[in-house]
Amino acid sequence: MTASIWSKTPDHLLERILAFLPVEDLLRMRSVCKKWSCDILNVPMFRELHRELSPRQQPWFLVSTIKRSFSAYDVNTHKWNVLSVSKLPDPDLKVLASSQGLLCYGLSSGEDFTTTDVYVCNPITGEWKHLPQHPEKTVDHFGMKYDDKTNSYKILTMNVGSTGSMIRRVTIYDSKSNQWTEGPIPRSTMHFSKAPMVWCGDRVYFMDRIRPFCELYAFNIEQFTWHELQASAPQFFEFPSLVACKDRLFMVGLRSDGRKIWEVVERPAGLEFTEYDTLPAQLPNEFAVKKKPSVGAGRCANYNPFRLSAVGSSNNLMCFSSNLDHTWVLLYDTNSKTFHESPKDTHAVQVCEHADLPFQPCLDASP
Repeated sequence: MTASIWSKTPDHLLERILAFLPVEDLLRMRSVCKKWSCDILNVPMFRELHRELSPRQQPWFLVSTIKRSFSAYDVNTHKWNVLSVSKLPDPDLKVLASSQGLLCYGLSSGEDFTTTDVYVCNPITGEWKHLPQHPEKTVDHFGMKYDDKTNSYKILTMNVGSTGSMIRRVTIYDSKSNQWTEGPIPRSTMHFSKAPMVWCGDRVYFMDRIRPFCELYAFNIEQFTWHELQASAPQFFEFPSLVACKDRLFMVGLRSDGRKIWEVVERPAGLEFTEYDTLPAQLPNEFAVKKKPSVGAGRCANYNPFRLSAVGSSNNLMCFSSNLDHTWVLLYDTNSKTFHESPKDTHAVQVCEHADLPFQPCLDASP
C-alpha cells in the first residue's frame, strides 16, 4: 500500500484498525510517526477500544533490569523485548513489584531495604505516578495487586522488627483514595522470611516452614484479615518457594529425587500438598548443580538455593530463571505439564539486576 492511502484514512477508521493489533505491534508502530506514537495511543477512548478488540495479551516475564530499561520475554511471540521507562525521574529506580500492566518502582538503600519514595508506572504508555509519602522511612517487603475491573490497585508493604522476622507494621496503599492505611499485624510467633509475597486470588501468601510442618500465612487485602494455614510438609524437601498461577498455588522445592512441584490445596481439615510434577532431570548449564565446600546442617550438600527462581502468571504459566544467566528462561505450562525453553536474549545487557516478575502488558492500566 502507498502512504497516500493511509494519510487519507479517517481517524476513527484508523483507530479501529490499529485497535486490533496486539501490544507488541503497537510498540513497533510508534516509530512510524508522532501521530501514531502519541496522539492515538494516549487517547483514553482508543485504549478502551483496544482492550475490547485486540487479542488477549499473553503474559511477559521480566527477567532483568538496568537503569530505566528492562528485558522481558514475550510468551506469545517467543521473543525478548527491551522496554524503556525513560520518563521516570530517577535512573536508579528499581522494580519492586508488578501486577498485570503496572510496575512499582523505588530506590534501594541496601540489600534488604528500600526507601519509601515510591512510583507506579505503565511502561507501555509511559504514564507514571509518584505516590504519597509512606509512613516509614524504609520498607522491607513490597507487593502489588491490580484490579482490571475497576482500573485500580493496592500496594502492600511490610516492615519487620529488629530480629528480622517478626512483622511490626503492615501498610496498604489504595489508588482509589490515594492514601496509605495501617493494616492488622499477624500473631507475633510468625517467622517472616525474605521470600517474596505471592498473590493468589484476593490473598497474599507467606511461608513459614518449621519442621515437619509448613505454615502459610494469608492476608486478605479486601477484608483486612489474616489466616493461618498449617499442613504436614512433603518429606525431605529443601529450599521451598511459593508460586501462584492464576487462582492455583504451587510450591517448588528440592528433594533427593529431583526438583519437585507440589500443588497447595486448601481443604476443610487444612492444607494438602499434592505432588504435581518434576522438573527435567537434565537442565541447561545455567542451572548446573555445583558442590559447595561446606554447608549448614540439614542442607543438601550439592545444591545452591539461589540458582533457581520461579514466578507464576495469570495464564497458568510458570517461569524458571537462573541467577547465573539472565538471557533465557524455562517455561512450564501447569495445564499441559510441558516445558519450553526460550531462545537466548540477544539484546541482554551486561550489568543488570535479577527481576523475576510477571508482567501483563496493556494500554488501559493507569497508575
